[in-house]
Amino acid sequence: MNRFATILSASALSAIAFGADSFAAMPAASTGTEQQIETSITKLAPSSYTVVRLDSLKTHDTAKEQFGNVMPTSQEARLVQASVIANPALSRKLQADHVELNNIVGAEQAANGSVTFYVR
Repeated sequence: MNRFATILSASALSAIAFGADSFAAMPAASTGTEQQIETSITKLAPSSYTVVRLDSLKTHDTAKEQFGNVMPTSQEARLVQASVIANPALSRKLQADHVELNNIVGAEQAANGSVTFYVR
């Protein structure tokens, strides 16, 4: 029994090691920061946000450079939109403020926990 446990442990450790290597070689679908912002949006209070239209930003604004080429139908934008929809109170408040959820292309979280949504 002891020999069996040793072999099983060794094979499990090698499987974990190979699994970690192959996972590290895969391209990341989203970064940890993006996952954190999506989680934050689903828990966001309905009064803790601002909305910024991309066309109101200056040409060399970092947010415009980051989100300026993102289409509302892109996977990145759809993940943010889905996070907003998953928060019913926030979704209702944004719609009451005349924000079309399908026009959200990105979001950034401030140090105080509030979120800025960027829309087209």
